[in-house]
Amino acid sequence: MKLVDMKVKDFLEKLASNSPAPGGGSVSALAAANGVGLMVMAGELTFKKKKFKEMKAEKQKEFIDTIEKYRVNKDKFVDYIDEDTKVFNSLMDAFKMSKESEEDRRKRRLAIKKATMETIRVPMEVCNLAIQSLRMVDSIMEKSNKNTISDQGVAVLMLHSAIEGAAMNVLINLTGLSDIQLVKEYQDVVADIKDEANDLKEMLLEKVKL
Repeated sequence: MKLVDMKVKDFLEKLASNSPAPGGGSVSALAAANGVGLMVMAGELTFKKKKFKEMKAEKQKEFIDTIEKYRVNKDKFVDYIDEDTKVFNSLMDAFKMSKESEEDRRKRRLAIKKATMETIRVPMEVCNLAIQSLRMVDSIMEKSNKNTISDQGVAVLMLHSAIEGAAMNVLINLTGLSDIQLVKEYQDVVADIKDEANDLKEMLLEKVKL
């Protein structure tokens, strides 16, 4: 059964078991899904408001289009919840491959390399999508139903946590790469995303002001 098809209680029980997956990567994707879900909710609770209907058509369209992007991102993050666990399990399977012959060892090395790249790709994509989602919050916050401001504050926290968590998964899996230059490139990208996420979090939460 897919993780996303489980009842919340069952998912949490599996998370709290002695199985290494699902782990931080899947939880980071779930956090991001929660964050963008809250932003969609803020939009839904704004569409019928008088203030929204009085906005210029162009501004309404921009707002609606952004909420639709959040809907799309939510579905992507939901997919990443299972995909992160899937690629981790693939890496574990690669490590279990036979080492009896030279050919076996060659196949095993290739499988480990391929699986390692996948365990980096998935959280990196979560990082990128989460920072894109965080960048859009401000445009919604300014025009949305003010009663949803605390929900949007939680959305900011969820997206920020998703970025931090996914970044950790990228960085720990980089230890499996031998290409020093590629490792440095990933480290630089992750550092830039984290710095931007920290700045956005501070700026957005200042606007919540509860």
